[in-house]
Amino acid sequence: MAGPLRPKALIAVAAIVVGAALAAAVAGGLFLRDSSRPASVTAALRLFREQNPDPTGDEGVYLYDTTGGESLDVLGGVTHRYPATTTIALSHAVCGARLRWQPLTERSTTWVLCRSSHGVVERSSDEVHDFFGKLDRTDYRCSSGARGAFTCVSPHGREHGVAVDVGHETIAVGDTRVDTVHIRTTAQISGGDRGTETVDWWITPSTAAPVRVAFASRTSRKEPIIGAAHYRERAELRLVSLAPLR
Repeated sequence: MAGPLRPKALIAVAAIVVGAALAAAVAGGLFLRDSSRPASVTAALRLFREQNPDPTGDEGVYLYDTTGGESLDVLGGVTHRYPATTTIALSHAVCGARLRWQPLTERSTTWVLCRSSHGVVERSSDEVHDFFGKLDRTDYRCSSGARGAFTCVSPHGREHGVAVDVGHETIAVGDTRVDTVHIRTTAQISGGDRGTETVDWWITPSTAAPVRVAFASRTSRKEPIIGAAHYRERAELRLVSLAPLR
């Protein structure tokens, strides 16, 4: 798999909400507030039906038992905890599958995964974060190389990494035992953001929906006035059922 699930924040929002905007808020006796709302299964299913009126094959909305969250250490620090159940909406793309994960109304990522001579590879992702009411959205484009190497590029920087086949593992999904391939991606992040990211995928040939995903991301960016801002994300998703909602 070329290119990992990318759960890192683009922390330019830190620079936007401080400085003149922060001075004005303090002078006016106002306080910057941050909030996060769990994304509902109902909303995910409604959006899927609007975009896919005639689903086929393995298309649908998959449920995942979820742990973890994200944090940003500016303006006193803020943490967004992810709900116990999140969704991945799967629809067909020209070369493979499109997966949309949305744990919060303010946090989502959409990946396009395709099959190639290198196996399953990531072609693109669209990542959205929201801290202190400021939306940040970034598109990534990925390319694969020899021996599992990959590069993902966005206007904010790039990732260089490698995907390794850890081996076959059997995982219980409900009452069903599923044979999966465990793939681990590790990446170095450079450019506007700097840091590291590790992602573990458990995938199966029977469906494009991952059976399990675990990831950890640590990125930093130097900003005027506030200095270094640090983003952290750690989460794990476990598929609840092989049968999607439609």
